[in-house]
Amino acid sequence: MLTLDEAKEIAETRGWLSQTPEDFRRAVLSRVALQTFKLGQSIYSIDDPPGGMYGLVSGSVKVSVAPGDDMPMLAHIMTPGSWSGYGPAVTGCRRIAGLSAGRNCHALFLPLHAINEIAARDPLAWRYIAALALMDLKIALGAMDDLMIRDEFRRMIAVLLRAGGFRHGDGGERSPLWLDLSQSELAAMCNLARTTTGAFLHRLEAEGQVEIRYGQIGVLAPEALRARLAAGG
Repeated sequence: MLTLDEAKEIAETRGWLSQTPEDFRRAVLSRVALQTFKLGQSIYSIDDPPGGMYGLVSGSVKVSVAPGDDMPMLAHIMTPGSWSGYGPAVTGCRRIAGLSAGRNCHALFLPLHAINEIAARDPLAWRYIAALALMDLKIALGAMDDLMIRDEFRRMIAVLLRAGGFRHGDGGERSPLWLDLSQSELAAMCNLARTTTGAFLHRLEAEGQVEIRYGQIGVLAPEALRARLAAGG
């Protein structure tokens, strides 16, 4: 079981919070609580009332969106160091995305009143939250760009790399990385048929670049996948 101190150490060294000034980090970490979620458990749902922020410190979280009147669809995978849920603090709006545990996971929860308290004491806090919003915007724009790739095989590789944080060479040496994605979920993220996605994955598995398990896809060779993407497949 992860302790609160261990969780804070992870948040301090990975992702958005690690890039903020020390005073702000301390203010956040002095107000968080550690929460545990089981596989498939909802953290919050689209259109839920305003609430606080969550910083993932272990496991994975699936992010769902529902543009317009569409049913919720899986859009992205959060890995440790990722934070979400700042929208209500900025605008007072209801939740515009949904989070659910991709596996058993731990997250730090920063309540809405704590965010407002930090911002009241430090007006620059909004600048740091804006930086997080820009990080999310970069991911969203990257997802749009990936989905405009006409070649279906290259599109799937691009989405797979993005889901693992490897899209632009920023995944470090974390491979092999196991993504909590079924083939059907990956197909939906790529806007591809399930059979087409399965055939592509088996092709990559035969070449040693991914491994397929029940409900999981292992990214074994991100550099090779990026090279294939750049070379046109």
